[in-house]
Amino acid sequence: MQAQVPSHFSSIGIPVSNQEEFVSVVEELAKTAATVQFGKHSYLRWTSRCGAEVWLQTNAVGQIIGANPYFSGESSVRVGITSRIIRDTDSELDGAFHGWANPVEQDATQGDYPFVFDVVDNARYGRLQLPSVAESQIAAFSHEVTTYVSVDEFTASQTGDIKFASQSFIPSGLFSPEGESTNPPQANAIFAGHILDAKTKTNDFSGETYYWALVDTLGGRFDVVIDPSLSNLPPMVGGVLSGSFWLSGRLIRFAESKPSLWSRLLGK
Repeated sequence: MQAQVPSHFSSIGIPVSNQEEFVSVVEELAKTAATVQFGKHSYLRWTSRCGAEVWLQTNAVGQIIGANPYFSGESSVRVGITSRIIRDTDSELDGAFHGWANPVEQDATQGDYPFVFDVVDNARYGRLQLPSVAESQIAAFSHEVTTYVSVDEFTASQTGDIKFASQSFIPSGLFSPEGESTNPPQANAIFAGHILDAKTKTNDFSGETYYWALVDTLGGRFDVVIDPSLSNLPPMVGGVLSGSFWLSGRLIRFAESKPSLWSRLLGK
């Protein structure tokens, strides 16, 4: 069995190792978080100067029922959204989309590859038009990662029978290691890309550091956040970053369907 991957929170400088620590962190973040309302649903959104965010989910009486990390950076991924992903464990505040990266013009059903990404503000997209082309900001939270100082070094590392390009993307959440389709699909990916920008950031809340990189890969530019314990080197501009990731995003521009007459009469 492989070593346990640090939590996604540690990728943005908030290390939590057990449920007790998680609850304590969430309670502290909630004190300075802003309420974000989407219809009858609401979140508490904690933000920071370093780009790290935590979206706390609340129920009808204001109790916190969940929390998801996010990173607001410089990512830009044009995506053709084809469907919602519904999982048995999700609440109405959780959600994910299936789509195509870099769709062909306005055809949401064709692109560089299909993939799935989770969204931290799912309640915002109640009237999202499907299928449709949208602009998204997607953060890749590292599970495993390797930094190469140059494209040449990455290329030289490809010694196996299957060789990957320095800009490549595998939507690993769509299938199992045996090649069978995953149901429901997960927001996981394996990719390599060129590092356009990189910084060591300090989380305002914890004082802990983490790595951030803007990575240009097949299909778009992703923000990558990394727990330093996972990385062989800090990411550096001009290098290549490769690894496996969880994808968490938001839609920046998207098309909405018109509300029904019944919804308009009810003021929804």
